[in-house]
Amino acid sequence: MRSDISTCTQEAFPPFYRRDNLRGVSTSGEYDRRKALADLRPRLGDDDVDDDRVQYPPMPEDKKLGYFSTAALIVSKMIGTGVFAKPSVVLANCGGKGVALFLWVACGLMSLAGLLIYVELGITLPFSGAEVVYVEECYPRPKYLAVIVIALLFILLTHFAGNCIAFAKLVLQAFEPGTPNPDYRLQKFIALCLLTGVCLLHIFSRKMGIAVNNFLALYKVGLVTFIIMCGFAAMAGGRGKGVHTEQGYGLENWDNAMATKAMSMWEYSNAILGVLWAYTGWENANYVLSEVRRPRGNESKVFKVAAFSAIGLTTVLYVLANVAYFTVLTDEELLAGGDMVAAKFFVKVFGNGWFIERGFKIMVALSIMGNFVSSTYGLARVKQEIAKLRILPYSKYFARQSHYDTPVGALVLHWFIAAAFIIFTPSNKDDAAYNLITDLFIYGSNWMIITVSLGVVCLRYRRTGPSRWEPHMLPWWVLLAVIGIYVPLNLFIIVLTWWPPFKQPEIPSFVTPGVATGIIVAGFIYWIVFAKIMPWLGFQIDSQPDELVDGSRIVTYKRVKTGFAEKASIWWRKYMTSKKRQE
Repeated sequence: MRSDISTCTQEAFPPFYRRDNLRGVSTSGEYDRRKALADLRPRLGDDDVDDDRVQYPPMPEDKKLGYFSTAALIVSKMIGTGVFAKPSVVLANCGGKGVALFLWVACGLMSLAGLLIYVELGITLPFSGAEVVYVEECYPRPKYLAVIVIALLFILLTHFAGNCIAFAKLVLQAFEPGTPNPDYRLQKFIALCLLTGVCLLHIFSRKMGIAVNNFLALYKVGLVTFIIMCGFAAMAGGRGKGVHTEQGYGLENWDNAMATKAMSMWEYSNAILGVLWAYTGWENANYVLSEVRRPRGNESKVFKVAAFSAIGLTTVLYVLANVAYFTVLTDEELLAGGDMVAAKFFVKVFGNGWFIERGFKIMVALSIMGNFVSSTYGLARVKQEIAKLRILPYSKYFARQSHYDTPVGALVLHWFIAAAFIIFTPSNKDDAAYNLITDLFIYGSNWMIITVSLGVVCLRYRRTGPSRWEPHMLPWWVLLAVIGIYVPLNLFIIVLTWWPPFKQPEIPSFVTPGVATGIIVAGFIYWIVFAKIMPWLGFQIDSQPDELVDGSRIVTYKRVKTGFAEKASIWWRKYMTSKKRQE
């Protein structure tokens, strides 16, 4: 049986994904595009709805994201600081240009493998939420465990506060040239201003947030393309204004491109993490899948075309940009400290003028801002889905939808977590804070990706016969081979992050995996309290009916007091009532 909705003409959701409401009637097939929006409201009786429930009306098809806007969400999240700053870090830690280019290509293919898995799951479960939705469906037992651990990892590590700090540092460096480490208090202030401004943008206008993201995506593609064109000009014999007689330039910089030197395992891990950070964002469309257009007859077409086009374009841009850097700059220039590699590139091509010294940093800062605009749009939707599950304190508030049709509660949650990381992260000297936050995200993201990938296998073999899940795009054995390669690669990266370096940096190397692992352990403890201790005390967890309406997905859990908790609650109410009467 195929999981794609396009094979099902009678209902807008795959027959594989069917749940029953409290009355035993499936709600997954209630949606009909020919009905008026008023008829698309969830069909629940009065007994099914109470004050603890939040209703989410479906989004009209004409307001959803098309090909360009969906692709722009992915491209804008992927192109941030990585392609402008990481090439020198990767080269310094991998030992040679040939190995560096191999890593950029290999990590692009690795990201494509991850995208194949996520697209298959997105076709089967066409809802916003990505990892949270997928693990809930793939790991039904032990109940709540997988979704709680993944939710905590996502909330605490997926916020991109590091990009706010990088933005602030570049802005200050533009106004204070020659200052490698501006006042960190000012960096925190500007970072908080960016965080607040972007969250307010997404709270008050969804349409404006999408428009800003689309513009910045085009801007970033144009900027990287310009770097590539300058590199090709250097290959063709063009001479940069900043080139001195003794400096290598053009094809002569490729004479020893395949020469490499031995590096430690920890250095290789740094190189791989640097490249993977640059590719972060390929899953962004899965985060907002309920808001992606679903043309009748081929509902997943927009999602698939946008996702694969975005990752293909970005991979080509990354590889060619590195070729341009290696053509213009010598190894010594690439490995020298100071400005990011893209700044050195423009100085050598155009000379060291006012624009290169100040304006270029603002240009890269705009690229970082675009990354944060795109990531915040998607992350807020996932955190709203987490809040809908009612597994967090104050979930009802964090699940709120504003009258501007934006996830205001989730954006508030996003702001608080990101602001805490900005305020309490140690000094950003030599980008230490930025690297700590980004490495934390990559480490946690690898565990989430591994869990989701193995969940596909669970989803496949949990059922037998005609109800067994089948992938849509690839034969099962091909998808299984992709998972078999992809999961060990991610596990290898996790092992590398624990590998001790010859010399400990300012922030010890074990901090990143230690903190992320601590969050995973905290997730297990939270699960014990939520799913074991609280029910034992009488706070039972009861599932509310699912409502699957035009991509809008609601799965909530409500606590019901029984046993000791119910008796204590009754006693307290009687006590307070008698006290009021006495007064």
